[in-house]
Amino acid sequence: MSAEISHVARLGATAVEIRVPEADPDEPGVSETVDKLIHRVHQRSLRFIVSLAGLPGDVALERGRSWLDRGVDGLDLGVLDGDAPIDDVRALHALAAEREVVLTAAASAARPEALAEHLHEHWLHVTRDDRLGIAAWDAAELRASISDAYLQRAAVGAPAGWMLTELGADPWGLGADAASRRRRRAATLIMLALPGTVYLHQGEAVGVTPRPDDPAGSIGEVAEVAAEQRGTPGSPFEQYRDALRLRSELRLGTGPLAWIDDAPSPDTLALLTRDLMVLANLGQESVVVPSDREVLHASDELPPPHDDRLLLPPDTTVWLAMG
Repeated sequence: MSAEISHVARLGATAVEIRVPEADPDEPGVSETVDKLIHRVHQRSLRFIVSLAGLPGDVALERGRSWLDRGVDGLDLGVLDGDAPIDDVRALHALAAEREVVLTAAASAARPEALAEHLHEHWLHVTRDDRLGIAAWDAAELRASISDAYLQRAAVGAPAGWMLTELGADPWGLGADAASRRRRRAATLIMLALPGTVYLHQGEAVGVTPRPDDPAGSIGEVAEVAAEQRGTPGSPFEQYRDALRLRSELRLGTGPLAWIDDAPSPDTLALLTRDLMVLANLGQESVVVPSDREVLHASDELPPPHDDRLLLPPDTTVWLAMG
């Protein structure tokens, strides 16, 4: 899996999460493969998180201990449904604390009461939710939903966890038409500017939707497409890599966030973080944005400035330098 891991490292990710619930890392014939995989991940300066999703509590605890003995850096519990036995989660939390690794999970923002319970009862290092995947494409609603994520987590001192897929839905499931792909690129650039932890699904950065019936084949396909796109200006891989590089260089993951009230239009989501201004046009008409700022990144190609006016087309996000 060297090629598959290498393209993740080149992309600019900091960790990989792998779900192999049927694999016992202590089983003869499996342990050698597991050890090689963990070594290759660490060799590329990535952290290795293994998902325990779908395992019963007692099995998850023992399986988690086995993976940690092999040297993984964290455990993910998958989607918490609001009915998970809290004692099971607490046992895993104690194990994670003992080994000084991270414990993460997901919960749907469609059930705000259950999400709040998980945040307050389970004290996970990161609890990602799907609010960006279920919110309407509306500036006011997105702003309110993002603000709510920070308010909920501020109460327990936890970072936000972002993803663009509705939990329980098909992998990153906006439509496959051109308009949906454009909107997804704009949403991705909003997400990558936000403080917190960002999750990208396998294949998302190269435009390949994984095949649930052939996960191993999907991994190889993603690696092949990534190799084809690497070094090609404007390709999905290079677009994601540029955005992740800027996210790291500007320290956006740990930055503050302030909303801009006098946005170019009511349909424009506008925020400041670190030395970055983010403007996303969620409306149906182009809007005029500041032309005296350097454009660091955009979800789609922008028209050349005209008469000192820079137009931001519909369903497009732009990152502007503030320094």
